[in-house]
Amino acid sequence: MIYKKFNQTELFTGKTNKTYEYNIEDADINYCIVDINGRFPTENKYALNKSCKEMAHILSGSGVLVVNNKKYQLEKDDVVLIDKLEKYYWEGNMRLGLPCSPAWKPEQHMELEFKIVEKEDKTQFLNLVNKVLGNLENKDFFIPYSDSEYNEMLNNKQYATIFGAYHNNNLIGVSLVCYDKAIMEEEKLHFNIKTSNICELGGNLVLPEYRGLKIASFLQKLSIDYALEQNFDYVVSMAHPENIKGCKTLEGAGLGYLKTVKLNSGFLRNLYMLKLKF
Repeated sequence: MIYKKFNQTELFTGKTNKTYEYNIEDADINYCIVDINGRFPTENKYALNKSCKEMAHILSGSGVLVVNNKKYQLEKDDVVLIDKLEKYYWEGNMRLGLPCSPAWKPEQHMELEFKIVEKEDKTQFLNLVNKVLGNLENKDFFIPYSDSEYNEMLNNKQYATIFGAYHNNNLIGVSLVCYDKAIMEEEKLHFNIKTSNICELGGNLVLPEYRGLKIASFLQKLSIDYALEQNFDYVVSMAHPENIKGCKTLEGAGLGYLKTVKLNSGFLRNLYMLKLKF
């Protein structure tokens, strides 16, 4: 079967891209021509396909593709493969030949925005925390924060930074990087580290309806990249031994298991650590 140029249908037009789809009408695969002029998706957004893989052939022009926060330089005749659930954006001036398998459908496509959570989003932040905690299978998986700690997180840049995932301007996931000096002095004892130049990953929470999209893993990737940029020596974290998904997320982010301890608060925790400087 052959599909001529006149079989194209304009599928999507945005500020920085225009997409034409060939009318193949096959559920297993489709093919589009995509013109990129700038950053797509725009601003701090990343695209995500829940069920299909994209392969792109750079037909003309040049630019970059950022996948899971890793940048790839692209030029004419390069070919790239983007797996399902990977977070990505394009930037440059280029024309792509883009087959997807199974065929791309708008209902399986999402655009997520990742940025620092500011105090203006306090209500969304607290609502997210309460909803996630209300759905926990084991309440010991999360050590509750006090109201004063929440205020410090959102108002004191010397205390912590919160990275957030947003969908349609709604906060759907968070990851906390804490570097408060008093707290880190305590963590030195738990992890047997001499330096105080450490930070802790915590509060990695995603709304139940958005789980399975590897959003928690991506937020932790952003958090570790931030720790590198801030020149910390170590990243540490904790998870309940029975929180299998939480433990796997930390291990997937590169943190190594050290030991299991009982904290002074009575909570049982696996300790994880990543050395950033050698």
